[in-house]
Amino acid sequence: MEINIFHILIILMFIFAISDLVVGVANDAVNFTNSAVGSKVSSRAVILIVACFGILLGSMSSTGMMEVARKGIFKPELFSLENLLFIFLSVMITDILLLDFYNTFGLPTSTTVSLVFELFGASLMMAYLNKPAGVDAFDYINSQSAIKIISGIFLSILIAFIAGIVTQGISRIIFTFNLKESMKYFGGFFASISTTIVLFFILISALKDSTFAGVDASVYVQSNLLLIFAITTALLWIVFQTAILLGYDIFKFIILFGTFALAMAFAGNDLVNFVGVPIAGFNTIQLILETGNPQSLGIGLTGKVQIPSLFLFIAAIVMILTLLLSKKAHTVTKTEISLASEKNEYEAFSSNEIGRRLVGIFLDFWSLLKETLPESFKNAVKTRYKRTSNSTLEDRAFDSLRASVNITTASLIIMTGSLWKLPLSTTFVTFMVAMGSSLADRAWSRQSSVSRVSGVLTVIAGWLLTAMITSIISAIVVSSFYFVGFYALLILLPIILFFIYTFSKIHHSREKEAKETLEKIELIRTNPDSSIRNMLTTMSESLLEAGKSLDRILDAHTSGKRKYLKGTKKVLNKLSIQYAKYMSRIAEIDESELTEKAWMSAFSLESCLHSFRRIINNIITIRNSVAFKLENFFSALTKEEEEDLVELKKSIFELFSELEKLSVKKKSKITSTKLYQKRLANLKYNIHKNQIRRVKKGKSHLNTLVPYLTIAEEMMDLNNNLIDLHENLEKTLSIGTVKNKKPKV
Repeated sequence: MEINIFHILIILMFIFAISDLVVGVANDAVNFTNSAVGSKVSSRAVILIVACFGILLGSMSSTGMMEVARKGIFKPELFSLENLLFIFLSVMITDILLLDFYNTFGLPTSTTVSLVFELFGASLMMAYLNKPAGVDAFDYINSQSAIKIISGIFLSILIAFIAGIVTQGISRIIFTFNLKESMKYFGGFFASISTTIVLFFILISALKDSTFAGVDASVYVQSNLLLIFAITTALLWIVFQTAILLGYDIFKFIILFGTFALAMAFAGNDLVNFVGVPIAGFNTIQLILETGNPQSLGIGLTGKVQIPSLFLFIAAIVMILTLLLSKKAHTVTKTEISLASEKNEYEAFSSNEIGRRLVGIFLDFWSLLKETLPESFKNAVKTRYKRTSNSTLEDRAFDSLRASVNITTASLIIMTGSLWKLPLSTTFVTFMVAMGSSLADRAWSRQSSVSRVSGVLTVIAGWLLTAMITSIISAIVVSSFYFVGFYALLILLPIILFFIYTFSKIHHSREKEAKETLEKIELIRTNPDSSIRNMLTTMSESLLEAGKSLDRILDAHTSGKRKYLKGTKKVLNKLSIQYAKYMSRIAEIDESELTEKAWMSAFSLESCLHSFRRIINNIITIRNSVAFKLENFFSALTKEEEEDLVELKKSIFELFSELEKLSVKKKSKITSTKLYQKRLANLKYNIHKNQIRRVKKGKSHLNTLVPYLTIAEEMMDLNNNLIDLHENLEKTLSIGTVKNKKPKV
């Protein structure tokens, strides 16, 4: 029976290894593709082909050593083989679920951090459950090694961010945004330095101790580093300066070569994050089958074990296929690029209090700093940062200079870490360098800075949560193995499948929504009539949702029962985000590409969206005021208070009904809104007068005065915005009569 279960576990280890590779590469792909994709230095196909070659060469040249996976965090000789198998299974299950969760929502995380803390949590819990009386569970942990790994990884966050600011700031001052002109003078030296750094990065980090480079070659390079660096830079300077004079795009070479190098280093070094644990589990099963005793100690795992070349090749193929086919890899890449983008687009992250405070502190510091700097210096820097007509980004997130700086700086930091034997996270380094260079390049405007900083903080918080969550989950999973043995898989495997299926559905839904938004806006260029029809269909559905939510909110206001508010906040937030996306997409359209009819459609739809956004804001304010009343246990409305709001409520829902009919029919039908405007004229004065009178007579409490009048004011404003939307919709529907011709310039 034991032999059968262990043979099944071998197959399971293989499946887990492939699954971990898929979710891991989907997340880590951003580390080596973001600069090339964001700068659009070449087509996505070319970028992926270059990265695939880097992965293949990196995998085949990998040392295959699994020190972290096998003994970097804990002491295997103190655990039984069965307990070690429990630890490795727990780590793989946790890693697959966690990384798939991050991929679903497009958040980059560190596979190194997840592996380290999964091993830490599982092994510490197993040590606690198994330790003899009087023995500390931490005696089973390689504390010194673990602290070095963890501190090195998290220290790289600050170092990479500062390095990104400094290198990009200096580079931009030297090159300005007029790259075509400045490259003639400084391009050769910049390209030679960048290429030499990336080349040494390959030799020292990606090919360290590999079978291709050889130990002697690596030692020789490190021993004569400065001399070889100087000679290589000088020779490449001549080559690149000549290429620039001949009209070649040197940035394209730097970025693609850097992408190849980072992909190669990723496959060579981070490969063990994905296959190290399954292979360690496979070795454990081999020892169990050889000894026939699952309770014997794991002394056999204390030595060095090399991963077979066939395993490395299979791993490389899986990684390449994932890079080419995974939609979640694109989602993670979009997150980082959007945070670094110079384009005026919809912000993926909402602002938070910490982000607002940090931006406020920075702006105060920047104001003080500017006062101390000489005026001549400030003018000189301002001149270097001035954009020209030749420096437009078109549809790129950032230019080639920033992409080159990102790759070169990240390579330099990781290479330095390798030289000094410091463990670094490639995710942390590449992401924080990109964020630092974005700040230095003034990609974060006053309008976007809070959202961008909040986004960066969200990603960093995700990294910190990774450490905590993975430790806890792996500890829980390993406990289930300890108490019920391998029978725990009967519960855990269905849970894994359920979460993978759920995450897949969530990601598909998010992608579908984003695609539909783009398609609807793109129709403005090609088919304005169809664009209007589609947008009005969405408008009709949204009006229905908004009206239902408002009805429930007002029921809560009238009755004083909180149950009516349930779910309304989520619906309103969804509608608010949805229309913000539409607005950002419309703003990105180049008016010169549109026919007159298409331009009128875009302008008219934009007016409708503005009106609808104001309507949603009205309902949100009403909801917040009602929630405030209920949270403070204010009583329900009196009959008189309710009667005063009847006309307002009636007008609102009549307008909702008219708007819905208008958007469903998709035909212009002029309906006079003067009746509604006349009805509302005297309501405001009467509502205020009556409520103040009730407070003075003691029929209403003073504390309810402000929320009651606030809700009444918002209902009044909501009526006006519904009238505006009605008029804008009628104008939009009337565009169908306009002939389709190019606008006069």
